[in-house]
Amino acid sequence: MDKKEIKQQLVAMLQGGRSKTETFKALSGGAIKDRVLAYWIGAYADPALLERHAGKIKILIVLTCIQALLGLLIGLFVGAMMVPVAAVVLGLIGGAVPLLFAWGFYKNAAQAYTVYVILSISQMPRLFKGYAEDPTSTLIGVAITLAVVFYVAWLKNLLFPDLGFLGSKKVKGQYVFSN
Repeated sequence: MDKKEIKQQLVAMLQGGRSKTETFKALSGGAIKDRVLAYWIGAYADPALLERHAGKIKILIVLTCIQALLGLLIGLFVGAMMVPVAAVVLGLIGGAVPLLFAWGFYKNAAQAYTVYVILSISQMPRLFKGYAEDPTSTLIGVAITLAVVFYVAWLKNLLFPDLGFLGSKKVKGQYVFSN
């Protein structure tokens, strides 16, 4: 079987009520590495967890859409200071990137949560650029950014309990799954 067929079989087994541990044991040792298989199982969006945390997901999507709107407006404003074409380009980029994350959160893609946290943390030093001129606004911006990052990481942990920060959880060299 190729990767696509294995992934389809994995989803069918999990949707059929089979436990994640049984699914892993049944499919491990095949054409794909156990590390990849464990990640696919860990990144499977469990319908019960999605239903339980649907309100939290909606809040995250609304926050991300607000970020998209702010990104669009800031891009337009900054770009207008340069040339009119830059306003459109920066506005679209500033609005499109958060919308891509909102779409990933809506589709319950574990990768969207991970990439959001990594990109947000990597931008932290840039948030402190204006600290000398206006420390209060800078600290408020950093606090809001950190709050959203921690919310995304917390929600990822609730929705995908079998995933660590970058991959599947391992205990004593063995992949572990919540069932």
